[in-house]
Amino acid sequence: MEIEGSSSSLPTGAAEREFLGALVDSSDDAIIGLTPQGTVTSWNGAAERLFGYSAKEMVGRDTTLLVPPERLGELSSTLARVRSGQTVRNVLTERLRRDGTPLAVCITVSPVIAADGALLGMSAIGRDMTAQVDAAVRLRTSERSVTEALALLETLKDSAPVGFGFVDREFRVRQANEMFGAVSGFPAHEAVGRPAADVMAACWTQVGPLMRLVSDTGQAVINAELTTEMSTEPGEPRHWLTSFYPVHIGTEFAGVGIVALDLTERIQAEEAQKRLTRGVVGALGNAVESRDPYTDGHQHRVAIMAARIATEMGFDSGNVEGIEIAARIHDIGKIAIPAEILTSPKRLNGPSWDLMKLHATTGADIVRGIEFLCPVADMVEQHHERLDGSGYPSGLHGEEILFGARIIAVADTVDAITSHRPYQFGKEIDLALREIEKHRGGLFEPTVVDACVSLVRERRVEL
Repeated sequence: MEIEGSSSSLPTGAAEREFLGALVDSSDDAIIGLTPQGTVTSWNGAAERLFGYSAKEMVGRDTTLLVPPERLGELSSTLARVRSGQTVRNVLTERLRRDGTPLAVCITVSPVIAADGALLGMSAIGRDMTAQVDAAVRLRTSERSVTEALALLETLKDSAPVGFGFVDREFRVRQANEMFGAVSGFPAHEAVGRPAADVMAACWTQVGPLMRLVSDTGQAVINAELTTEMSTEPGEPRHWLTSFYPVHIGTEFAGVGIVALDLTERIQAEEAQKRLTRGVVGALGNAVESRDPYTDGHQHRVAIMAARIATEMGFDSGNVEGIEIAARIHDIGKIAIPAEILTSPKRLNGPSWDLMKLHATTGADIVRGIEFLCPVADMVEQHHERLDGSGYPSGLHGEEILFGARIIAVADTVDAITSHRPYQFGKEIDLALREIEKHRGGLFEPTVVDACVSLVRERRVEL
């Protein structure tokens, strides 16, 4: 017997589309359709409520409108992973409302695949996490009672994708959720009452000093990166972003609260991207040197020198790596130069020299489509620019030239002078140093020259 008002079949055609549209629009989560490049194609009611933009305002616009400038790199990485077929799940991040106020959201971005396997676009689901994040911040920073702190931990512990724990003044574990057990490698239900040094034995040499610092100073330790090995996954390191904060009853110190976020998948993806980038860079570098035997090894030597100079000058590891990559392929544009020009036994002039100078721009064009964390293509294009504007291809002056390009310019010049070329024998290193010192502040960045000279004369770099 059919129940009155029911239907024996699902809605079809226009009714089905109307039903699906209503289903998406009634969701409490923001559901956004994107092209593979990140342009908004659909925008449900929850997205309007969450971000303050109407569908009419957002459809056809780039999703970067919602992203704080400092998180554009994170967005680019996410879209690239989804374009490769991956689903990026439960990323806690920050977006901007229409009025410019920040918004904590948890996002999941998935590829939308056609029946033939082609990528049609992407679906992004966003959930407002403001309340949860505010609660976690209050937990770390406010001087509330242990009872209140533990009540919040108890509320979050079963569902939160974050590790929470609390140890008392004797460093015994009093509260732990399952994710905390993942950090320690010790089952959460067995951890309570035990010494933290036993529970967290696999990472105590890292964690112990941080907890003692919180206990001794009353100051929180925020965003400390730890690496542990799970007993259930021997040989497989896991990476965590952790924070340790003091918990008080009134003015009395009661113990240390712990928050830990698993970064393993993100770090593994970054390492895989770095390996891929290194492979591409190595192949490009070998390609040009195979056509120009007289400069065999030149890019490799310049890369080593440039990286040492950048390190000497205090650049962080990310920027040092970017400069080294750019130096390793700074002459890639020569792959488009005729071999008879590359191997000419005479100094180039006239049309041949004009053609040779194109290699900086050509090289930048070749690598501009590769996604690097630093402006590698711009450094490749600018490595023959000079402070006084006499360089090429654009005649840039001073601060218009990227600092990485200024470093590569000095390393490139030193290696060019000391290496054998078809039109000259290799010269002594003292001559190369005198040359860059002669043009210190004119052609070359003074601080870069000083760092290079110091490294060479103190024999802290091999030529």
